[in-house]
Amino acid sequence: MDKNLFEASLTGNVQLLNALLQEDELVLDRIPLSCFNETPLHIAALRGHLDFVKILVHKKPILAMSLDSQRRTALHLASAEGHVEIVRELLNVISPEGWRLQDEYGRTPLHLAAMKEQLEVIKVLIQTNPDLGRELQENGDTILHTCISCNRFEPMKFLSQLWNDEELATQTDCNGNTLLHLAVIQNQIQTVKYLLEKSSIRATGIIVNGHGFTALDVLDHCPQDIGALQIRSLLMEANFQRAKDNSDHFGPFQSTTESKYSHTVTNLKNKGDWFEKQRGILMLAAIVMAATSFNLGLHPRGGTFTGSNDGPFGNAVQTKEEMGHFNSFLMQNTIIMVFSLMISLLLLSGIPLGNRFCLWLLNLATLCIVFLTTVTYFTEIASMSPDTWVNPTTLLMCLAWMSLCLLFGFIHTFFFVIWVITKLLTARSKTRRNDSIFV
Repeated sequence: MDKNLFEASLTGNVQLLNALLQEDELVLDRIPLSCFNETPLHIAALRGHLDFVKILVHKKPILAMSLDSQRRTALHLASAEGHVEIVRELLNVISPEGWRLQDEYGRTPLHLAAMKEQLEVIKVLIQTNPDLGRELQENGDTILHTCISCNRFEPMKFLSQLWNDEELATQTDCNGNTLLHLAVIQNQIQTVKYLLEKSSIRATGIIVNGHGFTALDVLDHCPQDIGALQIRSLLMEANFQRAKDNSDHFGPFQSTTESKYSHTVTNLKNKGDWFEKQRGILMLAAIVMAATSFNLGLHPRGGTFTGSNDGPFGNAVQTKEEMGHFNSFLMQNTIIMVFSLMISLLLLSGIPLGNRFCLWLLNLATLCIVFLTTVTYFTEIASMSPDTWVNPTTLLMCLAWMSLCLLFGFIHTFFFVIWVITKLLTARSKTRRNDSIFV
């Protein structure tokens, strides 16, 4: 670009521009051939030199479609700076395609005006063509999402008039966020209040974004400051819910039992995932329990005596006093050891613990170990007490703990049986449908 032309556009010196045109009528024609991306029109539009712009677009209208290094036209720059009259002048010489030109970031002149909160420019652009405000960016976002991302409430409020309430409720960005999702993420109380004034948006309490989160779920993942508390109060007043509260939608013929069972199956699956992550720790615990039972079997309470010819290692002292009690202790201890080894084998086998049968078996074996450990402890302390007297508190705690084990074992078995019956009935109904198709 000619140095004098650059200085003239920078200062808006119309007299110098006219002098340069009189001296060389081709001075403007050489601009596209130069290595400079910013034309005099870009500079004049950015600086707000209206008269200078008028001469340039009159002498060389094609300059209005020239792009700078960021693929912006002069209209982009004038819109961002809020030069309303220059915007009007450029709109007169630029084709409708030029109004929609996007820079390297996918932003039109209207987007830049909204980001800079140039309301007068926004009004001029919308009056020229209302469809400009409804067009999507390359990534699928609307200009309303851009306004919320930049915290520009007034432009968002004005531009939202281009959509009806139903459209406002369903407009999503590239991540599936509605306007309300994004306003909650940005912690914009004023915008949230404005959006919730619309009945169609208040009715979207269970709409989820691309990550499966409702507006209330999104809020749970945001910093919990005073603004978040105010937004939570607004959402709760509008009866917004979390996704997990609306995840189960049952058909008209499904029973309440099936509904509760679905929740239980989900919980069992989550528990199976936890078991998978803790497989090594569970294996270590099972091996320790098996080793403890093994040690108790070889070294019973009271020790052994070698005055008998029944075995090379001697007999347990308890067999001398009461054989029946020793047999009970030995049976309980053996079951604990065998079940602990069974759990270790199950964990070592690599079978997915999310499998319903494996999960049921693992739960049942663990509960059985806990139950028998409590029984063994209770019977042993009773046998060591005078006249088998046991403290009432200890007795109640042991009985309560054993009752809980039995209850949980029954619950797991009950729902496992339901699952098996449901699978069998489903397979039977599928077989009948297939048979009816081929008949």
